[in-house]
Amino acid sequence: MRNTRRGRRHSAALLSAALGVAVAATVSGCSSRVDDGPQVDWASDVCDSVQDVGSQLKLPAADQKDAKKYHAEVVTFMEALERQLGALDKKMRQDGAPPVDGGDAAYKKALKNLRGARSSLAGTTSELKKAKVTDGKSLKVALKKAGEDMGKAGGYQGPAHDFRTDPALKHAFDKAPECENLPGVGPSAPSAG
Repeated sequence: MRNTRRGRRHSAALLSAALGVAVAATVSGCSSRVDDGPQVDWASDVCDSVQDVGSQLKLPAADQKDAKKYHAEVVTFMEALERQLGALDKKMRQDGAPPVDGGDAAYKKALKNLRGARSSLAGTTSELKKAKVTDGKSLKVALKKAGEDMGKAGGYQGPAHDFRTDPALKHAFDKAPECENLPGVGPSAPSAG
């Protein structure tokens, strides 16, 4: 029983680390857009994109009875998440930098962080995919290793969080209804810097 709980904790740690963007997005609801200037419209678009990433992903249910199957499901999930982060990168490049003074620097930083998280996820997924999983014990070892690897990039909270470090953009994200339910992004989120 303890090993099952511990295995679930390692699975949960791995998946939550991998989800910096996606988990936040899956719990977000839709809201109507407020016309409050180009910065708010731009922030709304960013939050919509983040929500789109998470809405297309479904966490695999922990299955300690069939370690091989669960291993494959986690790998498939992580590969899908990596593709979704790539789609988010593409969408951000289409939207361009935020319409504020100094927005280009914030934009480049957010893209760099997104690409770093995606690269880290891809490397961890590759290693997890290669892991030889035959039973619950080997699954636990593989997930623990993957969780440690993802933990190194686990502080990543997504591009919306990165953009909020700019005071002008923080206000825009606070005003955009699409950003309301994204953890670390809404009006009650602590300000950075």
